[in-house]
Amino acid sequence: MIRVVSLACRTAAFLALAGLTCPVSGRGNGQPGRGIQISADPRIAQLIQANDIATHAFQILLAKKTGRGSRECYSPGALRDADLEALVEHQKRLLASDLFQVKAWTQGRKSSFDPTRDLEPILTSHLAIPEAAPVNVITAYLQANTQGTRTQIHAIANLLQTVLEIDRDGDLLQDAFQFYISLGLPVFLGQLKMNGSDQAFLEAGRELSARTCASPFDTSPEAWQIAARKIWNWGEKKLHLRDEWVIARELLRDADIAALIPSMKAMPAQRILVIGHSFTMGAHWSSPSSFVPIVSALFEIENPKVVFRQFYAGGLTASRACKEFYNDALQWKPDKVLLVVLMRRDEDYEALERMGEGFRKAGSKCFVFDNIHDPEVNRPEFASRFVSAARSAGLTVIEVDKVLSNAPDRDRFVCLDAIHMTEPYHRLMAREWLKFLVGARLAAIR
Repeated sequence: MIRVVSLACRTAAFLALAGLTCPVSGRGNGQPGRGIQISADPRIAQLIQANDIATHAFQILLAKKTGRGSRECYSPGALRDADLEALVEHQKRLLASDLFQVKAWTQGRKSSFDPTRDLEPILTSHLAIPEAAPVNVITAYLQANTQGTRTQIHAIANLLQTVLEIDRDGDLLQDAFQFYISLGLPVFLGQLKMNGSDQAFLEAGRELSARTCASPFDTSPEAWQIAARKIWNWGEKKLHLRDEWVIARELLRDADIAALIPSMKAMPAQRILVIGHSFTMGAHWSSPSSFVPIVSALFEIENPKVVFRQFYAGGLTASRACKEFYNDALQWKPDKVLLVVLMRRDEDYEALERMGEGFRKAGSKCFVFDNIHDPEVNRPEFASRFVSAARSAGLTVIEVDKVLSNAPDRDRFVCLDAIHMTEPYHRLMAREWLKFLVGARLAAIR
């Protein structure tokens, strides 16, 4: 099955864009294929179709660049590299369109959205997507295993098609999420009533991997499994079905956290700054949120006079934090600072000392955790050197190593990528960070 505007439809493209249906058919090798009938909402279907085609165009370029992937599956047909690159740019602009105007256009209402600018050039490109390409494989699987409509299935299939690449999941994929959410489309498999367990994703991945052509990115069962998990977690987060606010309100209903509410309300107005790597980032796919945004949400609910600010980046080392964020952090004049940074080289220890001394001179209290159980460096000798360096730099070390090591659900902490942490970890870390801030526990565990 090929999802590509047929030659017969080229002259009718504008009629289709005006709201009429136009079958989508063809195969990458030019043989007749099964047609896909545009749904009852043709304009939305065409927007999804355009994203499918342009994403495939990017992946063809990726296959050529890396030398990986099936030539048949990632054939450009008659298109040149410049044509493919143009399709990629059209998609970027399409996803960056005014979403209110795009939705109005799909509903046939007055709109400033111009389909001839970026939508029509993609739909009339004649770029074929073979049956064994990831987007068509997942589409067929969802059609066989869910009751979703064509547009619902195709939207999620396009997100999965894109997330497999990995490299664009921080920008273009996020734009695609917002694009589909604004159109009222589902964006994760739970909305199609599918099982959301890691095991279920792996079982589906085995079937999908066997059907998928060789690609310029990983399409193993495990790659499909992680792709499904990413889409699920980001979807829940973006729809606010499960994010820091949901978790914060759940925690406030727990007896031990509810008991801390008076202490939270009694805290004076203050500024708390966090500089951290991906374990502090609420946007990461591994969990609905991280412990830092969760605690920030708790205070926003109970005592908004306590203000939090974050500086963060994936893989943030102490030396990079010092170079990129330290000066701005000082200018914010925080009362308290939490550093959650990676220590990889001697220069990181030098940077940690510089930041600790600088914050202390500025009147800020500066903290670190003794061992947050980063799988890459969770070794006694590393923790010992880090704690010694932090104390020498005048930083207060908050002990959480024993708490994490003795947690009954510690086997569920590490996510599928074997690096980042899941919700149980972040809930526990949020508890410990909150307890320390309100004075319910000391830095050292006795």
